[in-house]
Amino acid sequence: TAFEHWTKAAESGDALAHYSLSLLYEKGEGVEKDEKRELFHLVEAAIAGHPEARHELAVNEGVNDKIDRSVKHWIIAANLG
Repeated sequence: TAFEHWTKAAESGDALAHYSLSLLYEKGEGVEKDEKRELFHLVEAAIAGHPEARHELAVNEGVNDKIDRSVKHWIIAANLG
């Protein structure tokens, strides 16, 4: 399954795999919805240089009124492309 494939790739540090897993956990596709696992994989993807993951973290921080952190994520996302 996609979940198994992405899990193996994520264990190797693959940014796209972490991002893909975050989406699965967000939507509950093939797995139970799990906000903590979604955020874990989103952070791992962002740390590994995935620009969309960094963008999503910026949005998440902004929604949670952590504006300073949100701005930092936006700047990093912009620099990643």
